[in-house]
Amino acid sequence: MLYDVRRTMYDKRIMKVYLIRHGAVENPKEINYGTLPGWHLSEEGISQISELGTKIKDEGISPYIIVASPLERAQETATILSQALNVEIKTDDRLLEWKMGEWMGKPLKDFYEKSGYYSEEMKTDGMEPLEDLADRVISAIADAIKLCKGDIIICSHREPMAAALVKLQNPPWPEIHNIDMPTGSVWQLNYDQGEFQSAGKIY
Repeated sequence: MLYDVRRTMYDKRIMKVYLIRHGAVENPKEINYGTLPGWHLSEEGISQISELGTKIKDEGISPYIIVASPLERAQETATILSQALNVEIKTDDRLLEWKMGEWMGKPLKDFYEKSGYYSEEMKTDGMEPLEDLADRVISAIADAIKLCKGDIIICSHREPMAAALVKLQNPPWPEIHNIDMPTGSVWQLNYDQGEFQSAGKIY
């Protein structure tokens, strides 16, 4: 089931991958910024991720590395978490935000109402195919697992990580809209000897 939290008891074979969406962004004009540069965490976002870092540390989660999207809001999120958890950051371009073509830089309202992405047909004309989006994130996770000696934090954006969750768990693609992944949220993925087992939202 897609939305069940499935906690796994500690097992040396199990590697945990934590998908963390960046914190809230300063966006008073509600622009669909996508992959555009120059979009930073708001004061709310900084506070949000600072509190998350403390919570993760207090819960005894001790990742081996943070792998982050190159965009500023993800890098700022990763930096706050890195300082809280005393862990290094690696940047991976495969964790970049979804490429939304002509809709980037336009009002979010227009994207929601006119792009067709939220329609029954779920159109993605001119946008990065969701399969490709999922594949690049899943490949970034797989490579991190191969190289790392412990649990991993992936710091990225909603659609890339949600697409990966859909591809890994195999529900219909429209289910991507129902994945609960607000800013600053955390999903835990469990891997056994490099093979995906289960996923669930933990924060």
